[in-house]
Parts: sequence; structure tokens; C-alpha cells
Amino acid sequence: MSDAFATMKKNTVSAYGQLEPCDFITFDNPTGTGPRIMFVGNSMTLHGILPSIGWHNFCGMAASSADKDYVHLLEKKVSALYPDAAFCICQVAEWERRYKEGGEVLPLYEQAQLFDADIILIRYIENCPGGDFDNAVFKAQTAKLMDYLDHTKKAKILVSTGFWRHPGDTALREFAAENGYPLVELGDLGDTDEMKALGLFAHEGVAHHPGDKGMAAMADRLWSILEPAL
Repeated sequence: MSDAFATMKKNTVSAYGQLEPCDFITFDNPTGTGPRIMFVGNSMTLHGILPSIGWHNFCGMAASSADKDYVHLLEKKVSALYPDAAFCICQVAEWERRYKEGGEVLPLYEQAQLFDADIILIRYIENCPGGDFDNAVFKAQTAKLMDYLDHTKKAKILVSTGFWRHPGDTALREFAAENGYPLVELGDLGDTDEMKALGLFAHEGVAHHPGDKGMAAMADRLWSILEPAL
């Protein structure tokens, strides 16, 4: 029987140390008067330069440049409609790897809370340990994370499954359904080699991240739920 999570297991990029703590929260045009969009994610959303694994960009792994990662592709789409839109990137790989004690790391994301988002897009799961994944705990801690980031309770929350199929995808689907949040599926993209950066990086974990084509495909699917929320 084939392993549904085989691609996930090829991700050997550590969830620890993807960014310096000062870079967990970054902004584009934060004082803009248009819609305020927050992207909550992991290395596919933003990974710092890490020469030890052959990664030399400061953007979503493994786009060839920042303008080709899914975040900046979506920012471009939003800005075409709302030129003064404001954007926040909240990188939660640290929360993912410690999701069972998620409340303890919430203060790391205080600057994201202060951004006061109108829309929050959840695109994480891949760094949550899969071996003993706990659906109930994940959903409860995700709810706490959203309550923290959306402290004024005004944001529209959007959800996606993982780029690589992950045991936690079920919890994401349930979390979205139980709260009436739009959800888009991404897992089939990670099944396809042409969506990855294979052959472009020696490090297997980096190479299995979405390349430019995978990033574009993710952006297109995420746009299907982001555009109606604007």
C-alpha cells in the first residue's frame, strides 16, 4: 500500500530556526488604508537565508525569488484591486512544532495581533509532528491562535490544507467546517513533482518545497477564497 504521507516525510527542513525571532512578523505597506491581510504560515510563507541547506533567499521556500512566492503573488492580486492594501506575514513554524503547548508561544506573535487584520489566511500544518498528531488539541490550539491574532474578532478567516498531505489536514477541514470558514485543498499539488523545486536544490527537503509553478498554483487556489472575502 502506498504511503499517503510519503512526500511530507521527505521534508527534512527543520521547523526550528527558520527565522530569527525578529523576523517572525514582517509587513508590506502596514500603514495602508485598504484591506488588511494577514498570511499565517511556515517556510512556504517565509524562510530566512540558511546557507547550510543551500537556501539563499528570504521568501517562501522554494520560490526562485520573493515576487514568485504565493504570498507576494497574492499581494499583487489584492493590490491590483486595492492599491493601498496592507499585508502582514506571521510565520508560525515555532507554533507548529509546539502546537500542543501553543498558548506558551503566542506572545511571539504580538506584533501580528497589533496589525488588526481584516482577513487572516491560514496556510500551515506541515511542521506539526505527524506521528502522534492530535486532532482535538490542534483544533483547540488553532482556535486560541486565531483568537489571539484576531483579538477584535472582526477578521474573516480562510483555511487551506497542506501542500504535502498531512494527518492534520482532517483537523483543518473540521476546524473550517465547524466554524463556517472557507477552505481550499492543496494536497494534490504536493503529489506532483512538477510543482516542486526538484533538481534545483541539493537538499532534499528544500527541493520538495513548492517551486515557482507550485507557488503559482497555490496562489491561484488561495485566491479563489481570498478574493470573495475582500
